[in-house]
Amino acid sequence: MAETETEPGGGGQPSFNAENARLAALPGAVEAVRTPEPRHALAPGIWMDYQPRAGVEVAAGPESGEAGLRLQLLRRGESPWFSLSYGLDMAVLRQCRYLGQLMVCSSRGPGRFRVCLRYHLDDGFRDVFARDLVVLTGARQEDLVFIRVDAELAAAAHGAEVLYFFEGCSFDVTLHSAEALLI
Repeated sequence: MAETETEPGGGGQPSFNAENARLAALPGAVEAVRTPEPRHALAPGIWMDYQPRAGVEVAAGPESGEAGLRLQLLRRGESPWFSLSYGLDMAVLRQCRYLGQLMVCSSRGPGRFRVCLRYHLDDGFRDVFARDLVVLTGARQEDLVFIRVDAELAAAAHGAEVLYFFEGCSFDVTLHSAEALLI
């Protein structure tokens, strides 16, 4: 079993350092892509996903002129979901009471998404959604949402990931930064 990452100078407190480093590097690591196969790896450990063969048209890549990942859903087709996701360290998650998501986003037009914590279990998965919906209306904004960690599910899970489930038939959203917080 791998050792749990701890916050530098934090007295041995666990943290999501590896996840946050991947999220911070995403704008420079992602290459522009148009309508890739579902569960497309934008960067190591970070995926864009939607239902296969559902007529989805999407573009993703670095935001021009400033740091960020630009996601454009041009046509949702028949896909019941569109998500951006990343994996979590289970040892750290098991020490959380709440999982926080601190995000800075902007949009060209309206955009909405709900944050989800997915527990990977032996018999499938279980999704737990944040109560708050992130609503984007154009300007750059910072949002903090949180999800209560279920200790029993975390103990039984062999993996977990955070998903941002986007709503609507189309959108044009830029994720400038994201950070997982152990609360």
